[in-house]
Amino acid sequence: MYLKNITLRGFKSFGNRSILNFEPGTSVIVGPNGSGKSNIADGISWVLGEQSPKSLRGSTMGDVIFRSKKEEMAIAEVSLLFDNKDKLFNVEFSDVKITRRVYAEGGSEYFINSSPCRLMDIQELLSDTGIGKGLHVIINQGQVNEIALLKPVERKMVIDEALGISKHKNRRKKSISKLEKVRDDIERLDDLLEEIKRTMDPLEIEAKRAREYSTVANELKGEEISLFLTNLGRLNTVWEKQEDSYKKIKEETRTTSDRIIEVERQKSKLINTIGSKQAGYETWRAKIEAFSAGRTRFSNITALIDSKKNVFSTLYNMFDLEFKNGSTSGDSAADKALEKEKEIMDLSFLGKITKKIESIDKQFKIFLNKVKGAMGENIIAKELENDGKVLSDEMTKVLGEIREGNIARESSKIKKLDAERKKKLEEERKKSESRMKKVETLKELCEANLSRALEIYRVLKEFESLSEKIKKRLYPEFERQKRLISGDQQNIEKFNQDIGDLKIKGNTLENEIYKIDLKKEQIREKVKSISIAIVDDYNMSIEYATKNFKPTEDLQGSEIKVRKLKNKMRDYGNVNPNAAIEYAKIKKRFDFLNTQRQDLADSREQLEELIKDINKKISEIFLKKFEMINEKFRQYFKLLFPRGEGEMQLDRNGDGTEDEEIGVDLKVDIGNNKLVSLSLLSGGEKSLVSMAFLFSIFSINTSPFYVFDEADAALDDANIERFLNLVKKFSERQQVIIITHQKKTMEIADTIYGITMQSDGISKVISEKIDKDNVDSIMGVGEKVPKK
Repeated sequence: MYLKNITLRGFKSFGNRSILNFEPGTSVIVGPNGSGKSNIADGISWVLGEQSPKSLRGSTMGDVIFRSKKEEMAIAEVSLLFDNKDKLFNVEFSDVKITRRVYAEGGSEYFINSSPCRLMDIQELLSDTGIGKGLHVIINQGQVNEIALLKPVERKMVIDEALGISKHKNRRKKSISKLEKVRDDIERLDDLLEEIKRTMDPLEIEAKRAREYSTVANELKGEEISLFLTNLGRLNTVWEKQEDSYKKIKEETRTTSDRIIEVERQKSKLINTIGSKQAGYETWRAKIEAFSAGRTRFSNITALIDSKKNVFSTLYNMFDLEFKNGSTSGDSAADKALEKEKEIMDLSFLGKITKKIESIDKQFKIFLNKVKGAMGENIIAKELENDGKVLSDEMTKVLGEIREGNIARESSKIKKLDAERKKKLEEERKKSESRMKKVETLKELCEANLSRALEIYRVLKEFESLSEKIKKRLYPEFERQKRLISGDQQNIEKFNQDIGDLKIKGNTLENEIYKIDLKKEQIREKVKSISIAIVDDYNMSIEYATKNFKPTEDLQGSEIKVRKLKNKMRDYGNVNPNAAIEYAKIKKRFDFLNTQRQDLADSREQLEELIKDINKKISEIFLKKFEMINEKFRQYFKLLFPRGEGEMQLDRNGDGTEDEEIGVDLKVDIGNNKLVSLSLLSGGEKSLVSMAFLFSIFSINTSPFYVFDEADAALDDANIERFLNLVKKFSERQQVIIITHQKKTMEIADTIYGITMQSDGISKVISEKIDKDNVDSIMGVGEKVPKK
């Protein structure tokens, strides 16, 4: 494997794209000062991962981008192409191209075979190949003398990096860093665990009480839910009984209602059947009532006539007695006559009686017509009509006589009374003489009125006799009509009685339904109360409770147990219901952290063991390689200083238990038969010692190529010969690239490249693979570059 070419574009002084193709063996790059030769070495370091601008002779990474007065690039890019036929890079490609690019506005990119990648990917690709930052495959200008003056520990670090021990040190460093972090984490966890334990211990007590309380609560829950289910079962049984009773009573109520409707239908049918009979009966009943009322009025009139008849009879007897005796004085007789006259004048009520008789006669005729219409053409109706007609005619005759006699007598009486009154007023003395005449006249008048009263009384008595006959004939017919409907009335009454009884029964059934509804409502409220208690207190549905719990068999014992459990729960007082959960959480966290601590402790032990193994491995590798390197150093030192001797010695500070305390000291004798301090050597001597040191390392851990940037600048011709002999021997197996001004160095080159600086400040590669005979011409070209 070797470096085939390097491509620079916009990097430092290489403003234009420039390519240098290398071959195996020794390649020399020449050119005047300031032409940009060292920028090639910087470009190789930059691609291989150099991150320090100072190492690239700049202040910022942006300084690697080409800038001039006239032009400024926006990008810097360098690519290295390696021949990978021997598969030193662990990839399938025979050529591997590594590219790094940086932008003026910031940011950088890496590529492997034009595919974007990370710096870490490039570092992994270069690992175990002897190429990379810190391996000193590129010796920059002035770095040779610095290597000679390194401290023993720093010199050992160079060996470690060259031998690949640095990667083990990096592993150890990372492990130590992890170990420190693990120790810090363990300390933090210890503090945290202690703090958690202070909270966890009292919480554990509360959690224990909470668990006991929860156990009692769960027992109470099971017992109380079982009791609830038992009560629900009882209520359901009562509900079913009430529901059965409700259905039976409801059915009985419907039956009763249907029976009422049926009885009312039968009653209506019976009423419709007896409607005509009832109408006839009602007609007869109305007539009988009217007839009875008429008889009552006739009886009253008869009694009144009988009373007046007695009055006329008494007056008549008085007048007859007085007329016979004639012993009463004229004045007194006249006065009495006047008084009697007043009484006689009161007899005008006969006119009123006459009117009453006429009214009775009309009503009697109407009654006869109604009787005839009601009874039809039967024998009784005809007899009543004949008798009534005779009575009516006789009453009409009597009324006519009364009217005629009464009118005549009343008229003559009034006239006569008026004459006598006048006469009495004019001639009082004649009163005595006429008294007897008046008495006689009054006597006659009373006799006439008495006769009329007797006649009326006789007529009324005949009417009474006729009404009695009518009664005897009407009442049997009325009773017959009454008997005709009495049976139907009894049936109707029976229907009414049945309807009343059925309605009473219906009301009773309705009351029973109301009581059942009330009882069901009470059951419903109890079930609702139980359901709410189960749902609210235990947060479960009735279906879940029914499915997962069984009703209690001992109701009384269950109630006693529930009371005891509730009392026991009250004895616990205030209990943190979340204590168990909180304790479980904090215990889980404690256990988790404790497990983490244990894991960290295990990790600490593993890291400590790993660090011991790494230290052991580093020590083994270093001690094994150190003897080989020391032997090579003796050889190369003898080659560079034929009369001198040199060797490496381990410098152990302290007890030497730590690898970092071990240093590598160079003990050299340049030919003066004495050991000399490196700081007292000349520049050339320091360079040769450094070369012996580096080449001894390179010989043990080789790299595909090495770059020396003016490493021979401080050497004279004799020492250059010795250095070049070492390079020739070394270049037989590795690719060597030397940047130099020395002609002797150019003479050993297999390929020489010339670099010059143009007037615009851009470095340019002007020749490749120049023969050794043309070296002077190359340097001449370089010298003819015009000054800026």
